[in-house]
Amino acid sequence: MSATLTSRRMLLLVLVVLVMVGGQWAVPGFTNADQLGNQLKIATFLGLFGISQTLAMMAGGQGLDLSVGAVATLGGIIGAAVINVAPAGLPVGLPLALVAAALCGALVGVVNGCGITVFKVPPLVMTLAMASLVDGGLIVWSSLMHVNTAASTTLVALAGRSVAGVPSIAVLWLVAGTAVWWFLDRSAWGRRLMATGANPTAALLTGARVRAVRIAAYTASAMIAALTGVLLVGYVGQAFLGLGSGYVLTSVVVAVLGGVSLGGGRGDYIAVAIAALFITALTSLLTALQIGEAGRQCIFGATLIVFLTMNGWSVGRRAMAA
Repeated sequence: MSATLTSRRMLLLVLVVLVMVGGQWAVPGFTNADQLGNQLKIATFLGLFGISQTLAMMAGGQGLDLSVGAVATLGGIIGAAVINVAPAGLPVGLPLALVAAALCGALVGVVNGCGITVFKVPPLVMTLAMASLVDGGLIVWSSLMHVNTAASTTLVALAGRSVAGVPSIAVLWLVAGTAVWWFLDRSAWGRRLMATGANPTAALLTGARVRAVRIAAYTASAMIAALTGVLLVGYVGQAFLGLGSGYVLTSVVVAVLGGVSLGGGRGDYIAVAIAALFITALTSLLTALQIGEAGRQCIFGATLIVFLTMNGWSVGRRAMAA
């Protein structure tokens, strides 16, 4: 493990501890068990969306996936509808919902990936256009179909259940995060993804299928966002238009704070996960202190600028060392 990765993780961990300690001092009860459990649930969703953004950004080409919010809404609405029409008494509703959501996400991801790699549409433009298309399609579909998108008892139980005092969805995040870390850090495909993002020309010369790798990255990003949308329905109790919209920019923020390069080819999901915990704790503290929206945006903006500067300094230092 490089010293840069270690220092980034330690810095974020220190920030999490400082926010929690400061929160308990300023707002007694800030770190009680119920509050911590709720914060962990919120961080779970942000961390899962962080996986989507990490994959897209690491694929290179100044990639950002601005369609994750719309895809999460799509997955949540489709998943809730499938569960509610599944045969009663048979334990097939949730698996069918997850499969349906994943397939819908895969379709969006493939279109994103093909538009970016085959037709050379900038990722920012392509994913933003897909977000608009998905949102518009959902508005039309919802007005025509009038399906039941309330969270089923299965989804509510999944989002509310705890395992040894830890929210079950947080356990799912731990499993997913561990798999993503291993995939990016230890697998051959993860190394191809990093090589493609860092230098696609060099990766192509070494035999990597650059287009296929990037399409796969955007497909995986959209599938994870869609599945996260299904889980989100269980937490909020209802699928609705705009369900995932609030996670688009915050998923970019946690990826940047975690050290994922906007230029591609570099990232550490463990740091991204810690960044999700930090942003969640900071948001909760600012809310508890009744800091206004303007104040919160200033604090988040300043934090993002600091970490972007750190990322740029890190890249410059490596370039000089090379």
